[in-house]
Amino acid sequence: MDVKGILNQLLASGSAAANPAQGGSAGQVSGMSDMTKGALGGAVGGSLLTMLLGSKKGRKMGTKVAKVGGTAALGVLAYKVYNDWKSSQQPQAQAASSGSPSMVVAPPDTPQHSMTVLRAMLAAAKADGHVDEGEQARIYKAVQSMGASREVSAFVDAELSKPLDPADVARGIDCPEEAAEVYLASLLMVDEQSFMERAYLQELARELKLAPELVSRLEAQV
Repeated sequence: MDVKGILNQLLASGSAAANPAQGGSAGQVSGMSDMTKGALGGAVGGSLLTMLLGSKKGRKMGTKVAKVGGTAALGVLAYKVYNDWKSSQQPQAQAASSGSPSMVVAPPDTPQHSMTVLRAMLAAAKADGHVDEGEQARIYKAVQSMGASREVSAFVDAELSKPLDPADVARGIDCPEEAAEVYLASLLMVDEQSFMERAYLQELARELKLAPELVSRLEAQV
């Protein structure tokens, strides 16, 4: 399984966490292998999100994750919010554009992009200090059992092991639409009522150079 597969697995397991009795339905996510779809109905698939966040919080956050769907839906939602916000900031410029529609940039479908989003979600999952060394080892084994490649397993392990650093998550993100997607992905993994997680989101928004109004619009989505 590649990085995109693990990312889809994490997003899809939100449905299983939010609706344990319907865990099998999460396997309908497009682009996932039969092995991954099967895992969603079992202990490993349904527990990936709860392993990252803790069982109680995993069920709560799973409701938000389930509303978004897979990686494609996450990107489309973030890019739409960004473009709507941008349009609202330039009403006069749009009026002078002779009515021609503005070009909407589509989320890139590349391993590097999937890695960026997955890195953001793994970092946000650590923002409350829940993921200790023992939990990291269990998550690593679970990812391996899903059929992840050696490189993907090593990537997940490295991201869980490194110190929490919003600047590291934001590094290399030059596209504002992608920055919005990274922030939205992070939102899915945190409880906005937690002081530690809220502080992390605020610092991440600064590192991503997101305008306060855009941040508010993204938060309203979840």
